[in-house]
Amino acid sequence: MFNRPGWLETCGPYGAVFLDEIGELDAAIHVKLLRVVQTRELQRIGETELRGFAGKVIAATHRDLEADMTAGRFREDFYYRICGDRITTPTLREQLADTPGDLGNLLCIAAGRVVGVAGADELAAEVERWVGTNLDPDYPWPGNMRELEQCVRNVLIRGEYWPRPTAARDATATPDVMRDGNLTAEELLQCDCTRVHAHTGSYEETGRRLGLDPRTVRAKVNAWTHRARDGQPE
Repeated sequence: MFNRPGWLETCGPYGAVFLDEIGELDAAIHVKLLRVVQTRELQRIGETELRGFAGKVIAATHRDLEADMTAGRFREDFYYRICGDRITTPTLREQLADTPGDLGNLLCIAAGRVVGVAGADELAAEVERWVGTNLDPDYPWPGNMRELEQCVRNVLIRGEYWPRPTAARDATATPDVMRDGNLTAEELLQCDCTRVHAHTGSYEETGRRLGLDPRTVRAKVNAWTHRARDGQPE
């Protein structure tokens, strides 16, 4: 029996419990959390006494939960119980597309984590010069802020940063194929879905932008990625 109250028990009526990466939780934990959120009650391990939960639950994930529910990896009843409202945060690529000047500020934040506040400005300026010279202006930053911080570390240690190549990123570099008119309508849709998904990192957000079901987006991206791996796009 545990005599120390946990976070759910100590969370007051104006408080909130933050569950990060909820998409990674085991289905057995889904059931337990579903019961707590639905009944507003919980039990300590080894006890039979019911204790109240008065707070809110805020959850975050980088996963496409719509696709995970379709594949049976995430419980639908749990999703609809916790999803009272939903906020989609912009990716790093989207943020920089809207306000390119934010790159310097974000690099200062990342550099501060790596070398401390004292040397952050100098390192951030060096990294920004390297990025401007060596990376495409539309580079999608699939790793978001974690990747930006990795870029800062690599430039500090090695004087350069080379992104991890991915089939999806390579598959989006197909303007010549599209302009030549050698693709069918189906292949054009596959290419467009892959291009948008490479920037958003989400089947759900890609579907919202293109007016498609996330399951359709996933199928089109997979089809185009296989095509790219087979060397068909020229």
